[in-house]
Amino acid sequence: MTNQIPLDNLIPEIVSDENMFESFDYLVGHLEHVKQREKYFPYRETIVRQLQKEIGEGSFRIGKEDVKNIHVVDGPKERDVQAPTVVKRIGIHAIMVVVEKYTYPTLIKNSAASIKGRGMHWLHHIVEDDISNAPEQSLYYYQNDIHHYYDCISQERMKKVIREYVKDAVLLQMLDNFITLLPSGLSKGLRSSQCFANLYLNEVDKEMLEHVKSYEKDGETHYLYYRYCDDTVMLAGTKKELWELRNIHVAAMARIGLKVKPSEAVRPITEGLDYLGYIHYGSHSLLRKRTKQNAARKLAKVKSRKRRQQIIGSFKGMAVHADCKHLYHILTGQRMKKFSEMGVVYTPADGKKRFPGKTMRLGDLVREKLEIHDYEAGIKTSQGEGRYLVSFFNPAEKIWGKFFTASEEMKNILDQISDIEDGFPFETVIEREVFDGNKVKYRFT
Repeated sequence: MTNQIPLDNLIPEIVSDENMFESFDYLVGHLEHVKQREKYFPYRETIVRQLQKEIGEGSFRIGKEDVKNIHVVDGPKERDVQAPTVVKRIGIHAIMVVVEKYTYPTLIKNSAASIKGRGMHWLHHIVEDDISNAPEQSLYYYQNDIHHYYDCISQERMKKVIREYVKDAVLLQMLDNFITLLPSGLSKGLRSSQCFANLYLNEVDKEMLEHVKSYEKDGETHYLYYRYCDDTVMLAGTKKELWELRNIHVAAMARIGLKVKPSEAVRPITEGLDYLGYIHYGSHSLLRKRTKQNAARKLAKVKSRKRRQQIIGSFKGMAVHADCKHLYHILTGQRMKKFSEMGVVYTPADGKKRFPGKTMRLGDLVREKLEIHDYEAGIKTSQGEGRYLVSFFNPAEKIWGKFFTASEEMKNILDQISDIEDGFPFETVIEREVFDGNKVKYRFT
């Protein structure tokens, strides 16, 4: 199966047992009520086999009879959403997981929303980092969003865009069906629409990267342009630069049949950029006022201890990404812990530890006062198996590093210390000892 754009022959990957059963488990496992989950799990095999047959032969379709129209109120926003039946949702999920796997890498880095690993908080921190790293280029911001974005997407253009990425004839029939579920625009309830909406603006995003401001850091170009679904922000050093960028952006949107809302604005960053649930002021960021008020009102009314903890947990999930420790204490009566106090570390999928700093030769560390922080056993290198990789910090030079050792003495000591409560980190000086004429060994002292 090829992964070259435009994509072809994706059906075998979509209908594979691994993808189909994972899609079933994900969708059913995320149903809100236990009774709903219990209703579908006994028929897991039957549902998956039926969906494999329909998708495999290209007959899988979503019709009006397969969706329920729901009116949703989210703060000041109201919208009608189409909710497919659970079985249809499983089928859509299975298809789109594979389509997104190959199409999302074509999006610009600073686009987010409904992209795995690239959500609201992820983009929020990118904006914070860019403002900090390029302060002279981030004195002003331009912000807009699109008037009724999903409703104004042209179905014919959407089909053409999809064909730039997919040429699998069987798959295209099903994707076209997702696009045309409604008489016009895209459905706000189908998982497929999230992907389509991102791809629809990819052309505009790439055009804007040719004009927006950028800076270099660590050998990478960072563009001061951000898009979360249809909400776009650009940064620059002057208002004039931003109005010029605004005109280019609005013209590009108009070419694909979209109109920017009149609420667009160019303002100093010090007035506060309201974006992604936070207000960015350049030097710091705070929670949006509505978020604070909603949390305060809910906490004032709630009587159930369990419900109170749920509200606090939800609020903390937002507050930890901004400068809100004092606010969190005022509303909850709790102190927000520092990350360094929690003892939580990243655990990679392969179970191996990742240590910071460069790998150094033991011979270069002799007579250096070091702090030994951790180690990984059973490492295979070009010199042989059974090595230990040791993580250290040099307090004199204030640098992290790591070294490999095959010394049975050092390995035994590390294993003993790992069994001692609070054994790591420990201070040591590594010494070199010559024995048997010209053999060398290293040891902790």
